[in-house]
This record gives sequence, C-alpha cells and structure tokens, in this order.
Amino acid sequence: MEKSSIQEQAISSLNIGELRGKQSVRATFRLSDRMIDLLKVAANHLEVKQKSLIDEIIQDRQTLEKVALNPHRIDREEADRRQKTFVLSRSALDSLDYIARKHDLSRDHLVELCIGRLVPLVDAEQEKHAVRRAFMSDVERYLDQGKQLLQEAKTQFDQDDNFRRKLTETINSVENGIIKLRKSVKGEDSLTY
Repeated sequence: MEKSSIQEQAISSLNIGELRGKQSVRATFRLSDRMIDLLKVAANHLEVKQKSLIDEIIQDRQTLEKVALNPHRIDREEADRRQKTFVLSRSALDSLDYIARKHDLSRDHLVELCIGRLVPLVDAEQEKHAVRRAFMSDVERYLDQGKQLLQEAKTQFDQDDNFRRKLTETINSVENGIIKLRKSVKGEDSLTY
C-alpha cells in the first residue's frame, strides 16, 4: 500500500468532533460546602479522583436530562457557595451547558443536582462501614483471646515446643491479617459529608 494512501486513510478515520470532545477544559462552579464534601467523600470511597468522578456523573446527556427533570430540587442559598474548579472533558461540559440551557437551570445548580445523586451511595457505604466497625470490635476481641491463649501456652510449653511455635505463628498471622482488615474499615469521619 502506498504511503500517501495510508496517510489519507488515517486522516479520514479521524473524527474531529470526537477529538474535540476528548479535550480537557477547566470549568469553575459555585458549589455548597456540603456538595463539595459529598464529592470528596464519594471519590475517596470509590478510590478515584474528584475530577474523574465529576466528569463521569455529568457526561451522559440522558442522565443529565433526568436530573434536570427531577422535581426534587436542592435548596440553593447563595451565601454558602464557594468556587471549585475541575478539569472536565469538553464533551461533558458541552452536555452540561446544553441541558442547563434547555431546562433554564444554572450550570452550578445542575452540577449540584448531579452530585446529590451520590447521596444514596455514600449513605449505603456509611451503613456498611458501621457494620464493619462492629465486626472489627469482635475481631479485636478474638485477637485478644488468642493472645491470652498464647500467654497461657508460654507458661505450659517450652520455647522450642512445636505446638507453642505453631500457636505463635498462628496468632502472629491473625494479627497481621487484622492489621490489613483495619485498613479496609473506614472511620465515621471519613464518610461524613
């Protein structure tokens, strides 16, 4: 195949609109502290960056349309707003602008409505972690009981006794596992918005 033919095919397969949609742009919104905190908590829980999460929740026009039509509007007192800048894909920002104009909403309000959709996710995670924290209390007691048994075993068996060595290994293994388990249980403060 000729070199110019390959170049022509490559150029013809490029869709300029798609490329523009993938460009990143900076957008600043005036959001309430509660919504900023909610976005931060949700992003932290999902282990993604806030900018990725906000881009994802405002990118789909159909979803934006549903959010804009939702009669449950959030209360917007202007006094408690602060500016928050995100790097978004141009297509997400275009979708946001289009739906906001179509439904006569401010972009800021539409973004807050979208972020508000994260409330059930974060609330469900709060409940799960409350249960996990309760389980952790039981797991900590289990470890304490194991350590007490090990102390008793140390009084009953010599240091080189096979049973005592295996019990020590077991308790150490349980303790290491519990250390890892603790890291997966978020405190009450980390899921508060």
